[in-house]
Amino acid sequence: MITKTSFSRRRFLKTSLASIGALTTSTGLAAQLQLANALGAQSSARFNDHKAIVCIFLYGGHDSFNLLVPTASGEYNNYAQTRQSLAIPLEELIDLQQNDVMHLGVPQSADALADLFNRGRASVVSNMGPMIAPATKSELLNNTRLQPPQLFSHNDQQTLWQSGLADTNIVSGWGGRMADLVMDTDTSLPLSFSLGGTNLFQRGRIAQQYAMNKDGVEQFGALNPEHSWNDTRIAHYLRVFEAADDPFTRTYAQKLKNVRTNNTLLNSGLSSVANTDIDYREAGDLGDQLKMIARMIEAQASLNQPRQIFFASLGGFDTHDDQAYLLPRLQQTLSHALAGFDADLQARGIAQNVVTFTQSEFGRTLTSNGDGTDHGWAGHQIIMGDAIDGGRIFGHMPEQVINTVDDFGDGRMIPTTSIDQFGAQIAQWFGLGTSEINDVFPNLNRFGAADFSLFR
Repeated sequence: MITKTSFSRRRFLKTSLASIGALTTSTGLAAQLQLANALGAQSSARFNDHKAIVCIFLYGGHDSFNLLVPTASGEYNNYAQTRQSLAIPLEELIDLQQNDVMHLGVPQSADALADLFNRGRASVVSNMGPMIAPATKSELLNNTRLQPPQLFSHNDQQTLWQSGLADTNIVSGWGGRMADLVMDTDTSLPLSFSLGGTNLFQRGRIAQQYAMNKDGVEQFGALNPEHSWNDTRIAHYLRVFEAADDPFTRTYAQKLKNVRTNNTLLNSGLSSVANTDIDYREAGDLGDQLKMIARMIEAQASLNQPRQIFFASLGGFDTHDDQAYLLPRLQQTLSHALAGFDADLQARGIAQNVVTFTQSEFGRTLTSNGDGTDHGWAGHQIIMGDAIDGGRIFGHMPEQVINTVDDFGDGRMIPTTSIDQFGAQIAQWFGLGTSEINDVFPNLNRFGAADFSLFR
């Protein structure tokens, strides 16, 4: 027999749980509860400065060989012959002002990137990708060196880029492993924030990312301090769960408290900094993500977060078809978002503390499939910030001709710089010591240090 009291309590629980499910963030309740358990902000005793890294992941596989284009007559002719209908006319390229031997330009759609580069605000790391160990074309073809698994698969290569581990099944990201090493367990506030969805890059062995959106932190409706429910009613609401015999339910209640505490702290921090008046131009959703990231970076002073890790994303780069139309628009969005973000950081007086870089699961083939390109291997990535040696092309620029020593087949370029080498320099700038860097990138000793320095 169901009594009136038991029925009322059961109905209250059922209704309350449904309300929470409806009012959680877009990541879902389970994900948000996991994120709420992220251990956070690193010890202020270790760091007396502030640094933040921002990873922008370009989902789909960016054809960066149509972002960085040779402009000297011989090299351009090779490029045009290889790329066929996808080749950008020479007169539509903006020259990059750098002292390297090869003359390069970017398409007019990336005019904002050209400006950043020419002012020394950004550089490009060429021909980078996941590798198990350094390898030549002959070694790969003769199977004397292993290639990364599932080389041309979107999901698998996203995992390799974000994990920084080309030959293990460790389900953590190199940003997350960095967070593990600088966290302080004295606080529940996380140091990793994602504006671009749940990702592997920020997943540590302990640390997790905290999901946000372009408007900030969404609240649980029933636990929102600004809700019509007062603190007393919220306390009663939580006590229902805390009184349960089931340890899972009691843990659930504690997680809800952590969510409310973290959300309140973050919203308070954000309220201390203003929205930007910088024009991000045609930066779209990526621009909105970066606007919020800029606010979060400035808010670190009130949040007491000497180290922060951010993730943003832009999709649509799987350009098998209609590439001549789609890619320029994506590159315009990316370059304008970067330019707006850089201007925003400078206006807030925090640009010297931030390094921003792109990743994408792979480059694309040099050869055209008729209307687009297919999945490749190595590609070029952008890095931006005050600390960067700006206006440089780092690494080996492969000749844009098929069947060279750099070509694994159909213009799929073999990487000459590994993710490990790239990430290790960022980790060092972030403040990690040698042994910590080797923990983040356990395969780094196979490659050694890169033959260039990203930082001044």
